[in-house]
Amino acid sequence: MTRKYLAQLTEIHASAFSPGWPVEDFAAHMDLASDDIIDIIEGGEVRGFAIVRTAIDQAEILTLIVAPAHKRRGLGGELLHRAEARALERGAGIMFLEVAADNPAAISLYKNAGYYQCGTRPRYYRRKVNGIVGRVDAILFKKHLA
Repeated sequence: MTRKYLAQLTEIHASAFSPGWPVEDFAAHMDLASDDIIDIIEGGEVRGFAIVRTAIDQAEILTLIVAPAHKRRGLGGELLHRAEARALERGAGIMFLEVAADNPAAISLYKNAGYYQCGTRPRYYRRKVNGIVGRVDAILFKKHLA
């Protein structure tokens, strides 16, 4: 992944989160030795990406997103598999992640991949629907990789 894709990462992230991360955040992840950006790029277009942080024997998926035009094609599963493989290469034996309780597609992906719920962050994600701001729980998941 090179810096020429920063604008696409920012745009894709903003399609799933409000507010999305600024371009500077993605640049910082590129520079951190602990972080890996796992990507699917075809024809110069970022179709999806995941950011994984590894610290000694544990890893965390900080974000995993498929561009809206490329959903329902198995790319999320491919990104998840590649993120796990990278964490294992770095020596991690366990992977953590969190997902919004109102995201059934992602919850299903993670459960089908062997993740199990290990906690909840009440009212963690901010949501704005029809001008009304609310909060949604974050569900914490983990999986033993090795």
